[in-house]
Amino acid sequence: MDGGASRTDVPGEQLTVAAPKLRAIFQAQAQASVGSLHMVGLDTLRERLGARWPKVADRVHTLAGRLLDQTLRPTDAWFRYGDDDYVVVFSRLGRNEAGLVCAKVVEQLQRMLLGDTDASAVWIHSAVQEISGEILFECTNLNGMLNEAAHASVAASAPAVPTRDDSNPWGYATQQELPVEVSFRPVWDVRKEVLSIYQARPIRPRRGRQPSVGYDCVANSEDFQQILSLDVDVLRQTMEIYGELYRNQFRCFLSVPVHFETLASHVRRREYLAVLQGIPKELLSFLAFHIVGLPQGVPISRATEIVNFLKQFSRVVIAIVENGCQDLPALAAAGVYITTMLLPPGASPKRWGPELSRFAQEAARLRLRAGVEGVDSSLLASYADGAGFHYMAGDFIGPWSEVPENALRFTRADLRARIVAD
Repeated sequence: MDGGASRTDVPGEQLTVAAPKLRAIFQAQAQASVGSLHMVGLDTLRERLGARWPKVADRVHTLAGRLLDQTLRPTDAWFRYGDDDYVVVFSRLGRNEAGLVCAKVVEQLQRMLLGDTDASAVWIHSAVQEISGEILFECTNLNGMLNEAAHASVAASAPAVPTRDDSNPWGYATQQELPVEVSFRPVWDVRKEVLSIYQARPIRPRRGRQPSVGYDCVANSEDFQQILSLDVDVLRQTMEIYGELYRNQFRCFLSVPVHFETLASHVRRREYLAVLQGIPKELLSFLAFHIVGLPQGVPISRATEIVNFLKQFSRVVIAIVENGCQDLPALAAAGVYITTMLLPPGASPKRWGPELSRFAQEAARLRLRAGVEGVDSSLLASYADGAGFHYMAGDFIGPWSEVPENALRFTRADLRARIVAD
């Protein structure tokens, strides 16, 4: 990634002096049927940070290393070269796909450190061939990569038939996946009349298709290790994003998803615990968890075990409920703070009004705070408010975004004004 205005296919001295190590890597990659070599630099980010760079450089490189570790697969590799550059070697992904992955890492760094992203400022050097002992690098920025990807998608008249590894039926699908990102949306605290909680969810872009969201991001929903990996990735990304915001005086509460299956197994729970223990203590008071995938009829003992585990690292524990009111007594006994009813897309008060009322009344009887997700219309927001819900989330309350925001005052008068304007 260069900071200058002009770009050439032949890299500067900072790239060529990395030989012979780069040549050896590139030659090995060139002999393989797939794979690619890239040079990623932070010089543009350094320029944008200006006088702040010397103070934050170590933190920037720590974040860059974490993002690369989270994004790359076990068969890929990276190493730092010089003050601002990283060499990234992909064992499977071709030049275009791997370039997008590298560009996404730099884009995430921009967002975490600067609060915005500038696709035109993200440049990646991709090794294309070796001539007379020197590696030829082609330099492309993120805008160009996205345009090329869009043209390729439109031009493709039919999907190519992938090569399949019968020993790993998910291998090809995994190879084609782009990294998971985390998005956030506000939850309205009705009683306190404030947007102070931001709910996190994973989202995975897919070429030529709508992105996958939530636990649809895993290739195999029956593979609980994949679910654990997704939960770990979301937790790490969320806390890194919030850590940067916290250092810049942003304050809000975060609700992070964790699947029941991640916590149901003692082995998987220990892996998740190792990540939890790495969260700075000052951030734990801003953290909540919402448990997803609770089985119907969950025993009180199992629910209590899971809730007590999460309480050590969070402000409150929330349970997402998809099957009516029958499990609310067990969740109340287990120490859940908020029970949230999940509505399907396009839900209306005419169809869901009675169930909303029953859920809110049963939660109140059990001294649980009732929440509802899927409030996508003014009618539904008005009905949920009248039914007595403490918390609401949905398109009408606030959209998904790349970063959470500072806590914001949002009163019933604001809600009524939004309903009238809708």
